[in-house]
Amino acid sequence: MNPFEHVKNLHTKKRRWEDFNDEEKKSFNVFIINKTLSFNPNYLNIVNMVQNYTGLNQVLSQKEVFNLYYSLLPTKFRFYRWIKGEKTKNEKEKAEYLAMHFKVSTREAYDYLKILDKKTINQIIKNYKNDTSRKAIQSTKK
Repeated sequence: MNPFEHVKNLHTKKRRWEDFNDEEKKSFNVFIINKTLSFNPNYLNIVNMVQNYTGLNQVLSQKEVFNLYYSLLPTKFRFYRWIKGEKTKNEKEKAEYLAMHFKVSTREAYDYLKILDKKTINQIIKNYKNDTSRKAIQSTKK
């Protein structure tokens, strides 16, 4: 059972915590449930309240969080879109150059894009674009 099915169940109230098997209970990820519910502006107060007792504080167990949401959330289900960050083609290319330069994964290079100033990023990219061995590597990839 994925987190979105858990959220839907919290609204439809078809199954209680006791009805889940061990695997379904383990798949109840409190962090993801909180994040999913927080996209609904009407639930922000509830989610903030619950978050104060989960995470690092870990006062509430998964079962207690489930039962709390089960009793507090209305039965009317409305899906709110999951917000995703947009990565442009230009950023992807920059991240690839930074990954090559710093010898890290492309995923880590996106963090470098946020940290480094534009001048430094452009200088690194310029060095690689002027490097003839880099062009040879690119032509063999195709």
